[in-house]
Amino acid sequence: MKHQALTIFLGDSLTAGNNWSRAFPGLKLQNLGVNGDTCAGVWSRLDKVIHLVPDKIFLQIGINDFLRGASSEDIVTGHTRIWNELSTRLPLTNLKVISLLPYLESALPGLPPNLDIININTALAEEAQTQGLIFIDLFQDLADEDHQVRLDYTSDGLHLLPAGYQVWAERLRPILEVYADART
Repeated sequence: MKHQALTIFLGDSLTAGNNWSRAFPGLKLQNLGVNGDTCAGVWSRLDKVIHLVPDKIFLQIGINDFLRGASSEDIVTGHTRIWNELSTRLPLTNLKVISLLPYLESALPGLPPNLDIININTALAEEAQTQGLIFIDLFQDLADEDHQVRLDYTSDGLHLLPAGYQVWAERLRPILEVYADART
C-alpha cells in the first residue's frame, strides 16, 4: 500500500477559516488553524504536529501577534523558533512559510499600518531564504493599491471571504499539484 502523504495547514483563524480539503480534493489534508492563535500558540502545539509526521506543512501565523503589539523582531523570532524546531524534529517534512496578510486599517483603527506588515514579511522572506525555505507572499495577492486587504476578499477587514481563499488556494495549487504528481 502506497503512503498517503499528509499536508498540514498550520496557523490561526485565517488558516482555520477555509476548508482546505474542499479546495484540494484528493489530497490528504489536515487543518490545524486555531482562532486567535499566535506564534507562541503554534509553538505550544508543535508536539501534535510532529506526532502526525506530515510530508508538507503550510505555516501562516503572526497577525494576532501583530494585532497585540508584538514587534517585527518578536514575530520573526517566533517564526524562526517554529521553523528550527520543525526542521530538527521533522527533517524530511517540507515547510512552506506564508506571509502575514493585509488588513483594512479603517476597520481596525489604532493599529500600526500595513506597511509594518510589509516590513515583517520582508524580514520573514529574507530569513526563510537564509534557511532554504520557500516563502509565499500572499500579501500582494490580497492587497489593493493602498496596501489594504481588498474589500471583495474580506468579511470584516481581517478575515477572508471565499474569494480571498480562492486567491490563496490558487497560489498554492501549483505547489500541491507538483507535490501530488511526485507521489504517483
